[in-house]
Amino acid sequence: MEKKQVVLIVTIVVVVLVVFGALFGGIFWWVWKTTGEPVKVIRTQLEAINQGDYARAHSYFSAGLRAERSAEDFQAFVEANAAVFKTTDSTFSSRKIQNDVATIRGTLTGQSGQVTPIRYTLVVENGRWVIASFRFGDLGAEEDKEE
Repeated sequence: MEKKQVVLIVTIVVVVLVVFGALFGGIFWWVWKTTGEPVKVIRTQLEAINQGDYARAHSYFSAGLRAERSAEDFQAFVEANAAVFKTTDSTFSSRKIQNDVATIRGTLTGQSGQVTPIRYTLVVENGRWVIASFRFGDLGAEEDKEE
């Protein structure tokens, strides 16, 4: 093979890799940016919980969830599950938005070091993302049904 042919083949391979890399990177960036606001709501609520500001944490719930669970009930629930909700870290690797409903899945790392799977569902209410439901623990069977 001539040197010109090798250079041409290498150039084509590099260009193809750069194009695919840019395309994949662009898609990844768009998904992360699009789902950034719901994740921010979750993390802001977790921050309020860590600060002991349960009224503020409760305010990130949808109207339906606030009606279902009072701020006092929510505080008692969090305190009973402090190993999950008193966090040092959160990771949300599965993010999906469809028809103004965001499904965010990941893990919470409690202050004790316990790592717990969690799923949040958020909806747009009065122009802002709010938490409509959340579930933690073993989500395996439930995840199989949803996919």
